[in-house]
Amino acid sequence: MKSSMEFISTLFFLVLLGVMKMVEGKPLLCEAQSINFRGFCVKWRTCKRVCISEGFPDGQCEGFLIFSNKCMCRKPCAL
Repeated sequence: MKSSMEFISTLFFLVLLGVMKMVEGKPLLCEAQSINFRGFCVKWRTCKRVCISEGFPDGQCEGFLIFSNKCMCRKPCAL
């Protein structure tokens, strides 16, 4: 009984460690709509430039095809 409990706890620890490594490899991204971007978001480079000026490392247009009217700024989330 004791050896099976040790095996299960070791297996659980290894699985948990593997899940943590997967999450660590790709940080979660938090998004906020740009407050300074005006107009329709057609060129993602313009959106990214505005987001960088707001203190974000990245920005991307969101919406449906040509109707992308939101510039969303992104940064890694603080856990």
